[in-house]
Amino acid sequence: MPSSTLSVRAAIELVDRALTLGKRHFWILERLALIPVLAAVGIGYWYGGVGHPFLVRAAALIATAALYGIMEAVTIAGAWDLLHAQSVDVAATWRLMGRRSPIIVAAYVAKLVLIYLGLLALVVPGFYLLAIYFAVPAVNVLEDLGIGRSLARSRALALGSVLGIIVSIGGTWVVSAVVAAVLPTLLTRLGVPPVSPLRFIVAVAWVGLVIPFRSALSALVYLELRVRREGYDLQQLLSSMPGAP
Repeated sequence: MPSSTLSVRAAIELVDRALTLGKRHFWILERLALIPVLAAVGIGYWYGGVGHPFLVRAAALIATAALYGIMEAVTIAGAWDLLHAQSVDVAATWRLMGRRSPIIVAAYVAKLVLIYLGLLALVVPGFYLLAIYFAVPAVNVLEDLGIGRSLARSRALALGSVLGIIVSIGGTWVVSAVVAAVLPTLLTRLGVPPVSPLRFIVAVAWVGLVIPFRSALSALVYLELRVRREGYDLQQLLSSMPGAP
């Protein structure tokens, strides 16, 4: 019987499985993410720069965070279907997002604020908060939970598995953020102008490249912890048996 917590070794194995799943189903997950990716990067590109007033940049930051929340939720929902050997219906998945998007956005923004405040407080608390709230927005879209209940649910699942979550999900966040920060500097050194469309294209390409893997990993970690802590696979088996309620 597996441990109820996620070890570092098991977390690394999940990263490997996420790479395989993300590669195998890259284009379907990319289709789900395309609209919010283009919108988020576009808003950040056009309105997030230093040439705009503070309020405009603040609004752009909030809008971008909201779009990233929707993007993560919709791709996690798609990866969840794939993990259960179901086909992904893009239209149906987006209809689900439309119904739950206000809660998804609010919970995701709350999560980002908490992580950011934690990073300001000597960095380590930020990674801890990232770990215990790893399941937001997965639980919002997959379990239809509200803001407070989703944060509590994520904490309950993460209990005892913080290090494994930091190694897997936290590690991908760090790599994604570092590369995203380095790319503009690299383009500047190559002589690409600040307003060049190439910068927008590169930013979209990078986000689009990592999203299928990140969504697959988030879904896998969430599923793994449900299996370990709640016997989710047994629940699914019993519910599929003839005569099950």
